Amino acid sequence: MKGPSNWWSGFEAATLASLLLFLGPATAATTTATATTPLSCDNLMVEGHKYNLQGLAGPHTAVTHEYTRPTYHNTTYTIDVCAPLQRRGDVGRDERCPDGTRVCAIKHRWDPKAGKTTDIDQVIPIVVGDDKDVKAVAWEAERLPADDDDKSSGSKKEGKKKEGLRLTLRGGATYQQRAQRTVVEFRCSPDLEGTEGEWESVDEYKPRDKKKNERRGEEDKKEEGDKKEGDKKDGDKKKDGDKDGDKKEGDKEGDDKSTPEKQLKKDGAALVWESYKREKDGDGKDMDTLYLTWYTKHACDAAVDEPAGESSHWGFFTWLVILVFLAIASYLIFGSWLNYNRYGARGWDLLPHGDTLRDIPYLMKDLIRRLLNTLQSTGSRGGYSAV
Repeated sequence: MKGPSNWWSGFEAATLASLLLFLGPATAATTTATATTPLSCDNLMVEGHKYNLQGLAGPHTAVTHEYTRPTYHNTTYTIDVCAPLQRRGDVGRDERCPDGTRVCAIKHRWDPKAGKTTDIDQVIPIVVGDDKDVKAVAWEAERLPADDDDKSSGSKKEGKKKEGLRLTLRGGATYQQRAQRTVVEFRCSPDLEGTEGEWESVDEYKPRDKKKNERRGEEDKKEEGDKKEGDKKDGDKKKDGDKDGDKKEGDKEGDDKSTPEKQLKKDGAALVWESYKREKDGDGKDMDTLYLTWYTKHACDAAVDEPAGESSHWGFFTWLVILVFLAIASYLIFGSWLNYNRYGARGWDLLPHGDTLRDIPYLMKDLIRRLLNTLQSTGSRGGYSAV
């Protein structure tokens, strides 16, 4: 009884190996992540195309402004698609998103008279990595359809191919008991790297490049010194200024109506904030979604290394080789099982037609020898022929 048990274990292992060989390539071709997995920026396979977003690595920020009477707010939306964000300097836990955050929103109060931010009202971790692996997030990626509507302009461009990639990021964290997600549309723009025209943010993060980080630290020290001198001059001017003028200006701002959230954007900005709104998920529960549009040359089809048709579909001969392999493997496995159970065969005797298989090298040798003799006799034209 011990022999059949061991043989059956080997049979199961061989069958499982055959199934893995058959299903392995099809599984590798999957382009949409359904679980929490690391996101590879330099090798992002989507529908048979390989995208490289490494040029967009590091923190990138879009800043918005809104007025909800009587308070002004500036909100910084910071995203890093390749790695978790890291704050610079000594920032308290209540004033920053938790470790492992990929997308973070921080709402500041804005003082229009002083021209600067004051307090922090909200810290919203939109996409946070897994607790065990902070680099792992739930994500889905798909190519933009050619006939998709242009959400930014509200129009539909007919007859024009829409090149790009739609990336959806989800995290395990919630805000006010609502799930959070971010949808980024990478649009093809051959002339833009994707880092142009970013608005300066008061929330500072460490760049991915260490040399850039060191240069930024030196620039910060210089800017802080200039800022202190500027604040001192401004303070002297305010003391000598007209107090009634300041009062009138404040009254005018107080009479303004509330304005919706709108991005503070420079000309030619590559990262565009579309909206951050409440929606319903598949189960009908409330969910907050951040929509961003990112113009970059890395989303163009010309930047894709593996176009569809070469890697996403197998040819006829590939399928033929796989089917022949599976047929031979099934024949050997079931033939060996029959020989073992019927005749108690061991070793080479397990193989079906074992004698024939052992003679294959000799048969091939004889066949090659006959072919060579036939070719040699055909090539010789002299001599006598038998009568």
